[in-house]
Amino acid sequence: MRKFNLSVSLSLTLLLALALPVAAAGDDEDFYRGKTISLIIPIGPGGAYDTYSRLVGRYLGKYLPGNPTIVPRNMPGAGGTIASNHAYNLAPQDGTTLIMITSSFAMEQLFENPQIKYDARKFLAIGRLLDTTSVIFFWHTSPIKTVDDMRKRPSTVGISGVYEIPAARMRAMNRFLGMQMKLIPGYPSARDYVLAVEREETDGGTSTYIGLSQLYAAYLREKKLNIVVQFALTRDADMPDVPTVMELTNDPEVRQIFSYLVSNDTIGRSLFTTPNVPPARLALLRAAFQKMLADPEFRAEAERLNLPLFPKTGEEMQKVVADGFDVSPATLAKIKEVMKP
Repeated sequence: MRKFNLSVSLSLTLLLALALPVAAAGDDEDFYRGKTISLIIPIGPGGAYDTYSRLVGRYLGKYLPGNPTIVPRNMPGAGGTIASNHAYNLAPQDGTTLIMITSSFAMEQLFENPQIKYDARKFLAIGRLLDTTSVIFFWHTSPIKTVDDMRKRPSTVGISGVYEIPAARMRAMNRFLGMQMKLIPGYPSARDYVLAVEREETDGGTSTYIGLSQLYAAYLREKKLNIVVQFALTRDADMPDVPTVMELTNDPEVRQIFSYLVSNDTIGRSLFTTPNVPPARLALLRAAFQKMLADPEFRAEAERLNLPLFPKTGEEMQKVVADGFDVSPATLAKIKEVMKP
């Protein structure tokens, strides 16, 4: 009888052990039912961050078990750092908070931005919609028309914050390429940069090309916004006549610095969630993202809104972030020097 009881006990233990993963998976499958997901947008209304985020908000819940409601929330400030800090430190860590993370969120941590209160490597990537190309533009009435003008004439350029990557790129241009740009902080988004040049508060601004094309397609067609430089390794197909910053120097050391400073645009418009989300739940989010991308209605709406797609998986983007921290101390020291305001 004791042997029989022992055999029954072992059998029950084995059955329970086998049942546990199924129960856990079932819990995750049902987790989002009746839930509301907060989708944080790190930039103000309008522009590519906002438009892409709201597009995702309309479709992603369709492919999550339980079809949760997704509510976009704009949380601008400090070049996106306020939103990232909130997602890392204050938001629930259970998969009910998503963030369309700023493309520079990992690089700025490497450069010891004092505003950062997070570890970029602990955010969990869900997937990327597209990469981006950043530019410097000037208002059509500005005397700055070309790269040579940027060297010959002082100019003022609007930025969001002094510690962000766009500011570092322009300080590097001043230092290594002989530009004379004075950076004016306090403008939270591309819309504000353009309003500033229209009001003649500044001569120019910096933004992603996709951001400008979303907000100011007419200004680009009418040449009211003059794009002078693009931050890329090679010229973007949409800007074949605009030189890249890499073309402005033959110095190998300077090229290495700029190569690193433009690399964060690979992150582009990527969707992440908070640290500590259970692996099974992260897998649900990643699978839903891929199903959303394959949805003909999603793709048709993206095309109608002039939102190009060049996606990557969550696993690929997790590696992009990790690889960004793999930089030699010597190169990092040189770049940190130009990061100083």
